[in-house]
Amino acid sequence: MFEFIRKVFRPRAAYDAAATGRRLGVWRPGMVGPNEGVLRDVEQIRARARDQVRNNPWISRGIKSWEANEIGCGVTMKSAAPDETFRQEVDALWNRQAKYMDADGMLDINGMVRLAVRTRRAAGEIFIRRRPRQLSDGLPVPIQYQLLEPEFCPVSYTDLSARIYGGVQFNGIGKRTTYWMYRNHPGDGALFGGVSAYDLVPVPAASILHHYDPLRPGQIRGMPAVVQAMIKAKDFDEYDDAELFRKKTRAGHTGTITRPNWAEEDFQFDPMTGLPIQRDSAGVPITDIQPGSFISLLPGEDVRLFEGDNTGGGYKDFVRQQLLGIGAGQDVPYEFISWDFSELNDRTLRVVLAEYHRSIEQDRWLLTIPQVCVPIWQDFIDFAVMSGAVAAPADFAARREEYSAVECHPEGWPYLHELQDANADVVRLKAGLTSRKRVLSSNGEDVTEIDRERAEDAARSKQFGLSDEFAAPAPAAEQNDSSEDDQRESQYAS
Repeated sequence: MFEFIRKVFRPRAAYDAAATGRRLGVWRPGMVGPNEGVLRDVEQIRARARDQVRNNPWISRGIKSWEANEIGCGVTMKSAAPDETFRQEVDALWNRQAKYMDADGMLDINGMVRLAVRTRRAAGEIFIRRRPRQLSDGLPVPIQYQLLEPEFCPVSYTDLSARIYGGVQFNGIGKRTTYWMYRNHPGDGALFGGVSAYDLVPVPAASILHHYDPLRPGQIRGMPAVVQAMIKAKDFDEYDDAELFRKKTRAGHTGTITRPNWAEEDFQFDPMTGLPIQRDSAGVPITDIQPGSFISLLPGEDVRLFEGDNTGGGYKDFVRQQLLGIGAGQDVPYEFISWDFSELNDRTLRVVLAEYHRSIEQDRWLLTIPQVCVPIWQDFIDFAVMSGAVAAPADFAARREEYSAVECHPEGWPYLHELQDANADVVRLKAGLTSRKRVLSSNGEDVTEIDRERAEDAARSKQFGLSDEFAAPAPAAEQNDSSEDDQRESQYAS
C-alpha cells in the first residue's frame, strides 16, 4: 500500500528531460563511460565511415572541405628562439628538412599534416611514429616520421592485469607508456602473410604522436568526426540513387498500343510498320517510333502514353533538408557539401563562413598544432642540435624550451571582398587596434619574411631607378563618381 502511494504521489521530475511518463518512458540510455562505448563500437563505425568516404559523395565532400580549410597547402613553421642567428640557421635548415620528413618518401611535411587531419576526420585518429635515422642516411637532420592508421593499434586488445586498454598501456599513475601495434596493417594482412594477435609489438609511447579529438575527459581512442552524419547520408544516398534509377528505367517506355481484340498473328508484326516485331534483350516486344512520326492505327486500336514522370514539386526542398542534416552531422555547412549557394547573399555567406572558420580554428589550435606541428618541431630542434646540423648556443641546455619555441602560421582565409577586407585591416592598423605581425599571421604570412622581401624590393627599385609607389591615386573624375559613403571610407582609410 505504501509503495503504491509513493508511486502515485511521487514528485514530478525537476527537469522535463528526466520525466518517465508515456512520452519519455522508453528513453532509458545506459550509463556509458568515455571509453566503453568507443572501444566497443569504434571498429565497426570506422569501417563504415571509410566505406562512406569511398562511396558517398556527401561524406567525401565534407571531409575534403574540412581538410582544405583547416590545412590548405600547409602550416608554416618559423623559429621563435631568442637568438637571431640561431633562429635564421634553424629556419634555413627546416626548409631543407621539410622535404624529407616522410619515412615513406612520398610527402613533405605539409602533405603529412594534411593526411593526418584527413585521417583524424575520417577514421577518428592517427598515429605518427618517430623514426630516428643514422647520420650516414644523408638527411639534413636525422629524423623522419611514419603515418600509421588507427587499425595498427587494435582497440580490442585489452589486458587489465597489465593496464592495457584499447591497445594502449598505462603505468600506475595513468601515464601512457606503450602502444601495442601490428607490424603490418591488418587490412593488408593477405599481402603480408596474414596478421594475428601474435604479431603485436610494443612501441614506446615516447615514439608515438597520437592525433585525435578527445570528446570526453579520459577518452583513450578517437571516434570518426562523421559518425552523426553516417546513417542519414547512407539512407539518403540510397534513396536518391533509387529515384534516379526509377527515372532512368521509366524513360525508356513511352506508352502502349491497345485494341479490343487480338488475333494470334498480331503478336508477330509491328502494328505501325507491318514488319516483324522487334524485341528487347528480355524478349519484350517494343515499337520504335522516330521523332515527328504520325501514328496510323488499325480500327479499334488506341495509343496510351505514360504520364510524365514527376517526382514532386517539393523534391528540391526535400534534398536540401537532408543535405542540411548531413552537413550538420559533419560540422560542415550545407553549401560546402552541395555547392549550392543559391540561398546565400554576401551577408549570410559571411555569417556561415565566420562560424565554419571558428570551428576549424578550434581544431587547428587545440588539436593539429599542439599534437602534431609543435612536437615535430621540437624533435627537429633536438635532433638538429645533437647531430651537429646547427650550432647550439652556449645556454641551450638551460633554455632548451625557449630555443625550441615555434611560431605556426596556418594558411589564411581568402578575402571574401578583397578591397573591403584589406581596407578594414588598414583601418584597424591606423587605429592601433592590431599590428602588422598579427594581420600577416592571420593570413598565414610571416612578418619577418614580408619585411625582408619589401627591403629587397626597395633596394631593387633604387638600383634601377624605379618609383617606390606601387599605385597612382585615382583621377578626380573617378572619385567624384563614387558614392558619398565610399568617399568618406576612403578619407578615413587614408
